[in-house]
Amino acid sequence: MKIPNQSKHGLMIFTAVCLASASIQAETLISYSASNGYVATDANFARPTAQVASNPYVYRTSFSDTNQMSPVSGYTGPTFYGGHEFWSDSVDGGFSRRQIRNNTGSDNTDQIYLQSYSSGGFLNEELRLAGVYIFKQEDFSNDLNTGAVTLTSLTVSTAGFINSTDESLDFDGRYVVQVAGGNYYVSQTALNLRQNNGSFSLSGTALSNEQWALYTPSTSLNFDQNAASYTSISLSEITAVGLYFEEDEWIGTDSSSTAYGLGIRSFEASGTSSIPEPAHAGAMILAIVCSVGAFLRRPNH
Repeated sequence: MKIPNQSKHGLMIFTAVCLASASIQAETLISYSASNGYVATDANFARPTAQVASNPYVYRTSFSDTNQMSPVSGYTGPTFYGGHEFWSDSVDGGFSRRQIRNNTGSDNTDQIYLQSYSSGGFLNEELRLAGVYIFKQEDFSNDLNTGAVTLTSLTVSTAGFINSTDESLDFDGRYVVQVAGGNYYVSQTALNLRQNNGSFSLSGTALSNEQWALYTPSTSLNFDQNAASYTSISLSEITAVGLYFEEDEWIGTDSSSTAYGLGIRSFEASGTSSIPEPAHAGAMILAIVCSVGAFLRRPNH
């Protein structure tokens, strides 16, 4: 059956628009780079920590996604938010580092760094750490700081250690997303953050198949993975991304006065605009239609 020219022309335009839409490439939403140079000297976090209990001693910077955690001066990297807490059975250790630490590790990166120290050490102490860093959509790059954004990949690299009687222990990390409406979720996939210069990525089919559990850091910074219920969620309207970290319990040793160190070397998220901006979408479609129209007006040979 012969297809009328008018129908063929419409089909060509439709196909061209679909192909152009499908070819939209993912863009970087946020990038805390491993090769950065964000600080010239150690720069402390903007928000303070407070002792909220003793015997056991608990030091906490309560969660906030409205008051930034990142330093307000002497720092040129992306803004981040969050909270963290350190728990020690009877040693009043607290946090000794809460900062962007200058030129840390073998590759001299400026790491987002936490550490707890006691001059007497933490021998036989029961210790715990939990926290989260959040990067908000208002700070996304490439004009994706507003509108609907679909997440396409998450990548993090870390360096850390735990001084423990159990040498197999590690910090568990989980990716964090916030969706339209304000709810936060953590990934079912857990990351071993104790690895020196460990790097972890979640993208493609693995990201689309990932399961997520509701996380309410304003109620409790420590995510209860044993009581969590994981399910699929839509990643087409992402309003924040981040990293959760924890070690629910370890026993300290006398080998060091430092209980642990945890540094985030890099964090990156990529995505696409779920709904193109009207001006951009209109210009793209107009260009396609004009190109196809010019092709159709060519004389036959």
